[in-house]
Amino acid sequence: MRFKALGIFVLFVSIFSAGAVMADTAWVGKTAPEFAVPNTDGEIVELKELVGAGVIWLNFWGLRCGPCVRELPALEALYQKYKDDGLVIIGVNVDGVDGNFIKKSFNDRDDLQNAKVTFPLVTDTEFALIDSYELMGAPLNVMIDRAGVVQYHHEGYEAGDEVEYEEIIKKLLAN
Repeated sequence: MRFKALGIFVLFVSIFSAGAVMADTAWVGKTAPEFAVPNTDGEIVELKELVGAGVIWLNFWGLRCGPCVRELPALEALYQKYKDDGLVIIGVNVDGVDGNFIKKSFNDRDDLQNAKVTFPLVTDTEFALIDSYELMGAPLNVMIDRAGVVQYHHEGYEAGDEVEYEEIIKKLLAN
């Protein structure tokens, strides 16, 4: 009986994993949807201004999303390591709040203060950016090459994912 239950569990995990991979890879090779959204200081950040300069990494995150907040220090470390090589990380807040609320949250919350995020954070109060990148769950990480083409689209975060992120960054920066 144990082996049968184990077999069913393994089959379920295999099917679920295959579906997750297919959902992620469906984005690879598509032109990244254009956007123009304000950062936390109210300045407009546009994809068309970033394409060609380096690798663009969109990180869709939420203030109430535990994995999102836990992922921020790993993103910051990768940003510091590769920003001079052309890595641009844009943190897209998915809460529908304005820049002042995000700044206040980073000042008031210990978990956010400890993240010490220096990459730009943008707001999407109309949820247009979230919709165009088909966010189903946060965090969502999307990496876009110098030509403006999506090369990576992954939802969720577990400690250690940054190893995979770094491999993709190195590959994209080398092209």
